Amino acid sequence: MKKITLILVALVSFAIAKDDKVNLKIAGMQCAYSCADKVTKVVENIKGVKDCEVDFASNTATVVFDDKKLDSKEIVDVLKKKTSYKVEIQSEKKVESI
Repeated sequence: MKKITLILVALVSFAIAKDDKVNLKIAGMQCAYSCADKVTKVVENIKGVKDCEVDFASNTATVVFDDKKLDSKEIVDVLKKKTSYKVEIQSEKKVESI
């Protein structure tokens, strides 16, 4: 019985994946629609990114990504390369997803 329980716990832990979530500060956006949309499109086209929400009012973006495929520094580098905005990491944390 203990072995079955351990196996079930192991399977459930693999089923519940951990992603990373990074909050970025983006300086230089001047318009609510096209600037925020550009950041969203650039970030969402990076392999491993699961979600990107840009808030023009606070000049921030929240990105959820698979930490096995990329890291937050790569996201910052791509944004700096493909846009003219200044980008820096505000905070990072793990989030649970099923």
